[in-house]
Amino acid sequence: MSQKIDATDVTEEEALNAVFFERADEFIKQANEFCRPAKGVQPNPAELRGQVSAAMLFATARFNTWVAANTFKDGQEMREAKSEVMSYVLQQFQMMLEDNYDEYCDQFENYLRFRKNEDFHTHKHDHDHEH
Repeated sequence: MSQKIDATDVTEEEALNAVFFERADEFIKQANEFCRPAKGVQPNPAELRGQVSAAMLFATARFNTWVAANTFKDGQEMREAKSEVMSYVLQQFQMMLEDNYDEYCDQFENYLRFRKNEDFHTHKHDHDHEH
């Protein structure tokens, strides 16, 4: 649910942060939709999540490359800046990943309470031997 904010009460930085998180939420919402199995298909939640995650990583890499490309005059200039661009993007991703990872560790039971409805243990350890 989104809450209407009186623009006079919000700084420009807060407004930009709100837009940032609204956009991120829309991407997550779309990813969650992609994780829903098609009608008539036997669900495999772990496989679907893995496929969506891989597609999102690719899309993020592709989009960020396009954003970077738009800051250069030509391919040679872009090539020369590769290590700086890679360093920046990877640093930003690592910070965001670490923050979210820590939050999930702290909120694990709350965030993953839905798993009780999934057979997530079945695929946790794929072994050829019987127990």
